[in-house]
Amino acid sequence: MQINETILLIITTVITAISALFCIISLATSRWAVIYGLFCTGCPTTSAALSIIAFILLMIAIIVLILLIIRLLPKPIRILSFIVLFLGTIFTLASYAAYFDAGTGYSYKLMVVSHFLCYVASLLIAFWLGGSYGTTIAPAN
Repeated sequence: MQINETILLIITTVITAISALFCIISLATSRWAVIYGLFCTGCPTTSAALSIIAFILLMIAIIVLILLIIRLLPKPIRILSFIVLFLGTIFTLASYAAYFDAGTGYSYKLMVVSHFLCYVASLLIAFWLGGSYGTTIAPAN
């Protein structure tokens, strides 16, 4: 079964848009702790800044993906969508890791590092599979 490149890009764009929606909702709501949000007196400013950067990167990724769907970007720049999405996930992970950093021990920090390395490994496997099975994705006309 062949997957059309445009359909795959549309699905990726929709998933990224849903991720950006959850990101902006988490920024706007006040339930990061029992009653505190990110933008309160005495709350950690690092996680707020990282969340804002993650949201901006997700919005940039959506724009790049839309430009790829309507074929306005040249093919060599396709890697830009991967880079921006990857950076967005790093900042998202760093945001919630920084928020809970003060009250956690080294076990929590090791689990965050484990999550990051697992994510990187899964991306490398996806890249390898894309190269191995690159002929199964049909280019759009």
